Amino acid sequence: MALALIPLWFLLRFGLTMISYGCGAPGGIFAPLLVLGSLIGLGVGALTHLCLPGTIDHPGAFAVVGMAAYFAAIVRAPLTGIVLIVEMTNTYAQILPLFVACFAAYAVAERLGDEPIYEALLAQDLRRDGRGGEGHGPLVVEFVVQEGARFDGKQVRELGLPAGCLIVTVRRDRFEVVPTPTTSLEVGHRLTVVIAPQATEALAVLREGCEAPRTRE
Repeated sequence: MALALIPLWFLLRFGLTMISYGCGAPGGIFAPLLVLGSLIGLGVGALTHLCLPGTIDHPGAFAVVGMAAYFAAIVRAPLTGIVLIVEMTNTYAQILPLFVACFAAYAVAERLGDEPIYEALLAQDLRRDGRGGEGHGPLVVEFVVQEGARFDGKQVRELGLPAGCLIVTVRRDRFEVVPTPTTSLEVGHRLTVVIAPQATEALAVLREGCEAPRTRE
């Protein structure tokens, strides 16, 4: 593929993915994510080969690494991306580039404060009228209290959780308890929370309270 055509194919594929998923047709975004990542990797490989022709013999190999890195950044699952590509290619020859690219992409996405795609889609579906309300059962999620988080050192009754949101267990290592209003939360506590369909705003409250605040320079 010509280098000049790669950005055009990327924009076309990205636009078609948004239209296809946004219209509500059956399907998903998993395969399109891999295609978009492969186009980015192929573009980087072709550009590097053009600028430094002696350093890269096979620019197409960058497509495989780009596929895993883009997946890791969007889904926020670097190890899954590495294992996925290893299984697809049936070789460990690119394991080191995959590790570097995936964890670098993960770190950049975290630094920018971007939300993982499937969490964002879940929250959007729950907020949408008629999609996350009647006819759907409660949502069960888990959060871990991070260092510097707002919930660290607070009792359950001080968290300000909305009605319809219930912390059912607090676990650390092998110890698990059913919390009471006076149970204090600490760094490393894993909370299992049940959220009623009408209390979808609790997701944002829990995420804000359990995650460490991001500092921007």
